[in-house]
Amino acid sequence: MITPKKIIGTVKSATQMGESSVRTVIWAGLGAYSKGTEQVGMAQHIVSKQIQDLVSKGSEVETEMVERIKDTKRGLFGQAESQFNHAFNATCGIDRDRFSNFEDKVDRLQEMVEKLAEKSK
Repeated sequence: MITPKKIIGTVKSATQMGESSVRTVIWAGLGAYSKGTEQVGMAQHIVSKQIQDLVSKGSEVETEMVERIKDTKRGLFGQAESQFNHAFNATCGIDRDRFSNFEDKVDRLQEMVEKLAEKSK
């Protein structure tokens, strides 16, 4: 027969097992929360480092790209100038360098004429 003492003992035992189970579940939950926050912190650190690495690499690539663009620009301007000189020579029969020298000579001649005009006043 079941006595009140056995019932109380069984209830206490079940209560202790329940408390132990609840405590275990709570601790497991807190442990999971703690582990999760640690992993989030580590993930943030890793992501931050990766972003810094990408920014650094991007800065290096930008410098390289700027140099390539400058080189390409110089090359294109050189080709354009060469083609212009060729077209100018083909249409006018005058070499562009010789034309520039001619302009310089005309400018110097004009200065000389202006100086002579001032002296004769």
